[in-house]
Amino acid sequence: MPAVLPPAIIVVTGASGFVGAWICKAFLEAGYTVRGTVRSKAKGDYLQQLFKSHGTKFIPVIVEDISKVLRITILSGSTMTDLLQLDAFDKVVDHEVHAVIHVAGVIHDSPSETSEVFGPNTDSVTGLTNSILKNGKNVKRLIYMSSAQALLGGKPLSHIYTEDDWNDEAVATVQEDGHEADPLAMYAASKVHAERALIAFANEHEDISWDITRILPAFCKSFEDLNTTTKIFVQYLTTPQDDDVLRNYCSEFTDVRDVADAFVAALQIEEAGGERFIIDAGAFTYQNLYDAFHSLAPNEKAVPFGDPAKGKFKFRGPFCNSSKAQRLLKLKSFRGLAECAYDTFQSLKERKLLPQEANIQSRL
Repeated sequence: MPAVLPPAIIVVTGASGFVGAWICKAFLEAGYTVRGTVRSKAKGDYLQQLFKSHGTKFIPVIVEDISKVLRITILSGSTMTDLLQLDAFDKVVDHEVHAVIHVAGVIHDSPSETSEVFGPNTDSVTGLTNSILKNGKNVKRLIYMSSAQALLGGKPLSHIYTEDDWNDEAVATVQEDGHEADPLAMYAASKVHAERALIAFANEHEDISWDITRILPAFCKSFEDLNTTTKIFVQYLTTPQDDDVLRNYCSEFTDVRDVADAFVAALQIEEAGGERFIIDAGAFTYQNLYDAFHSLAPNEKAVPFGDPAKGKFKFRGPFCNSSKAQRLLKLKSFRGLAECAYDTFQSLKERKLLPQEANIQSRL
């Protein structure tokens, strides 16, 4: 499908979330008009104030529940059938919209049912594609934000993940353990199911006039918010670790500003249609993280020093290979670990949101 260029009207779901707000900002600065879905008037008012320099180009639309379901139960003899009509996005997608950026989703730290994660993360995809089919006659591209967690499985550290990988281990874990599964596994499995639902949809609707692109960022770090992934990152950064784990793999990372740039590029480049892209700046150990941070703030004692004299663990290559995205989307080099860690720490310190000043859980 052709690229969608400004001043086109686009929809960004989850606009008031951490990544969603940055993606809205990037599209507004590129000249688009953005309809951003939010869950309350207060969140919409906040974003209108945040983006006031763009005048009327940001339009908040309240969608209280992105997995909104109208459930109709049909009884036929002894058989009961549930028909699901997912219509949460019907009022935001219309003939004026030329592209949809689906960012909305959740990471739930203690779900009582799998539906609390799979509803927002998986059912919402079905609802959105239905709304585009019904109402989005001028839509040319849907860009879905999945996650690197949808491909990161239990492979050796020497394995280099590519767009061909899938986290089927997480899917199996959730199938076996249900809502008692690890929250991160549940999140990963929901993203796997959502991506595969989009693939199935595209295969079943080959005659549609729009294509689907999937972007898989690593856990996003940024300097403007304390969302779940930032909390996790700050815990990695500020919690002292035992010597025997300093060189252990900790996480992969990417800066939210680089993720936002990738979404804009994926809409403006025709060849991005139908593709799956990893956006991942690299992986790190605890010691890697400490050293990177202290390269910019050598005297900051709130971040552990670990044991800088010890030999460093070096990954054989990129933990997740983002070369396809950098090539096709013409992306500049991603921000490094030092800049990402330092910017995040400094902003949270200025706003008194570091662990000693806020109740940040040690894990999901």
